[in-house]
Amino acid sequence: MDVPWPKATMDDVPPTQDEPATDVRDHSMDFYRVAALVLVVLGHWVAASLTYRDGSFWRENPLVHLPWTQWLTWMFQVVPVFFVVAGYASAVSWSRHRHSGGAGRQAWLRHRLTRPLGPTAVYVVFALAVVAVLRGVGVAGPELDFGAWAVAMHLWFLGVYVVMIALTPVAMAAHRRWGLAVPAALAAAVAAVDLATIGAQLPYLGWVNHLLPWAVLYQLGIAWHAGMLRGRAPVLLAGCSAAVLVLLVTVGPYPVSMIGVPGQTLQNTSPPNLAILALGIAQAGVVLAAAPLLNRALNSPRRQRILAVANDNVMALYLWHMVPVVIVALVGYPTGLLPQPPLGSAAWWLARLEWVVVLAVVAALELVLLWWGRALFAAPLPTVRVPIPPRWGEPLVLGGTALAAGSLSWFAALGFAPNGDVPVATAVCFLAGLMLVAVAPRSSVAAEVGVGAELGRQHQAGDSDQQP
Repeated sequence: MDVPWPKATMDDVPPTQDEPATDVRDHSMDFYRVAALVLVVLGHWVAASLTYRDGSFWRENPLVHLPWTQWLTWMFQVVPVFFVVAGYASAVSWSRHRHSGGAGRQAWLRHRLTRPLGPTAVYVVFALAVVAVLRGVGVAGPELDFGAWAVAMHLWFLGVYVVMIALTPVAMAAHRRWGLAVPAALAAAVAAVDLATIGAQLPYLGWVNHLLPWAVLYQLGIAWHAGMLRGRAPVLLAGCSAAVLVLLVTVGPYPVSMIGVPGQTLQNTSPPNLAILALGIAQAGVVLAAAPLLNRALNSPRRQRILAVANDNVMALYLWHMVPVVIVALVGYPTGLLPQPPLGSAAWWLARLEWVVVLAVVAALELVLLWWGRALFAAPLPTVRVPIPPRWGEPLVLGGTALAAGSLSWFAALGFAPNGDVPVATAVCFLAGLMLVAVAPRSSVAAEVGVGAELGRQHQAGDSDQQP
């Protein structure tokens, strides 16, 4: 089962003062990417605690009723690791592009962005079509609202990710000029925003932190690629950040949970704040310190083949992983096939395990279908050549990325059926963003074909460009 997915080269690049050559593929990157996204999926599945009473579904949140479980979110909130790996992978791809004398920035951006946006567009259109059909046959109410939100709530991640891709050339230029001062300055900006939103009671400034903490981690991935986080640096980074995190949640005003908990006035993820950043930097330090040992453990053709298959499928799993939740809940609870023991009891924890196992089986079948239909479900966004000046190409790509990312965040916040209605305006904005990314000046055809051909040669050579 090998579902093609947007990937990024991890080959060596010609060395510069800031970008050393890498002769050996860093397989730890592949492992961290897979492990991070699988843990996020498992966390979503475990947290999706539903009951069915009197003909209606209800959500039971263990983080509310079992407060001690909030500490477990420190283990399952591993999105920061993904952004570290994403920064590393983008740095490799951009450096190779620059040093190979490749086409301009516009071609690289469009190539990188169309690959994750294509499968995401298919998912969004599929979800909206299902909601429209259900509305057409008279299905409405809280079940539709909740189900449509459940299959959309994870899309914020992809919105932030495509923004990070779009900012990669700027991030790389900043790194070459200022090095580790860049993530340090960004972290200080996160703290300043928190001071304004929490201390000065200016909550509307918090929207800035929907990007800043992830940008810090992305920048650390770039610094890792440049060889600036070696030796004892990762251990010191992990230790200091962990200490700061403990102080923030014990002495400071930040809650323990690293995901949102209903009823709490302050959330660590809405928007992301200094606490989630401290957790992310601590995680970054741990994975950086463990990378050499992990690479030695993965120095086996068999293990690398297994890892390659997992790496090619894990993003498809992330994109579609909430669909099995809706399917299993609709089939299992009204029919009595799934037990509903009291929350927190031993039977409830056993039922959670059974729930995850059933979801894993359904998800595996889902991945088989996605692989069978990979020409549709894994295809990049097609590019449309139009007679426009080449100088317009990059602004259109960046503007389209902003529209698409904003729409994905809106879907994640309100779902695909807010108040039971199809979000037509958000859907139009999303499609408009896709169109702007897909539009390319005709004069750039040769350049973009060259980018695609180069990555194709890398893939055929066995160096799959594993882009998070």
